[in-house]
Amino acid sequence: MKKRVLFIINPKSGVSRKHNIPELISSYLDDVKFDAEIKFTKYSGHGYKLAKEAVHDGYDVVCAVGGDGSVHNIGMALINADTILAVIPTGSGNGYARHFDIPVRIKQAILTLNQMKIRQVDVGMLNHKYFLGVAGFGFDGHISGKFVKRKKRGIRGYILLVLKEYFRYGQQEFEIEFGNGRVIRQKAFMASIANISEFGNSFRISPFADAQDGKFELILLRKPNLFQVPFILRDFFKGKAHTSRLVQTFRFEEAKISTKSSRFHADGEPVSLSNPIKIRVQPKALQIVVGENYA
Repeated sequence: MKKRVLFIINPKSGVSRKHNIPELISSYLDDVKFDAEIKFTKYSGHGYKLAKEAVHDGYDVVCAVGGDGSVHNIGMALINADTILAVIPTGSGNGYARHFDIPVRIKQAILTLNQMKIRQVDVGMLNHKYFLGVAGFGFDGHISGKFVKRKKRGIRGYILLVLKEYFRYGQQEFEIEFGNGRVIRQKAFMASIANISEFGNSFRISPFADAQDGKFELILLRKPNLFQVPFILRDFFKGKAHTSRLVQTFRFEEAKISTKSSRFHADGEPVSLSNPIKIRVQPKALQIVVGENYA
């Protein structure tokens, strides 16, 4: 029996052109395996609504066509559901797709969907809000709030924004209490909770993060001085940031974070949270189609 798949396309995500995606789906999706339908989002949060309706209507697969924000919104609707998440990455960073070895070229991503290699993966909770890949406090939360308001997207715009805001943003006080009772208190430039390895564009915040092990990694970064900035950036792109003396990494299942910082993000989407922020893993709560070479 054919599987029913709904493609939800965000026409505004990233920098890729979207007008030819329906044609590419028609050309490369295996019509022996799938009956396909395509819908476009029309407003913020529309992807979540369409995905929820697809779960209710018994679709086997919902494919998010967009960036990490689109994957976040659509994936939220599929947590603890029988419906499987697939991704065709067309955003500016595509960190979630890259982690799972999903090709960033549209044709190859469709061919990957044809293979239907499925894994059950963990998701996270910040108080009562879910995230799929990476959540952040401090500078990365601050940047996400600024970036989402920009009309122009892409890696160049992101880098320019980071450089501009770097000089304005200082370290924040964090108190972290882990589930085993350990408490740490210190200042950090940013604190990231990683279920996957990267933010996007191969910027690997946590190279050893594994979305199937029932644990997260907390990465605390002290603010680098101007001399240190190029070296810490090099380490992140090479997947070696954990070797820097500016970085501390902690593995955990549950934690509670208290901070005066008001900037948070979940998968790059700004979120509103009240202190203290309780963080916990929901193991294997989401099914996803992964790339051919994903372990």
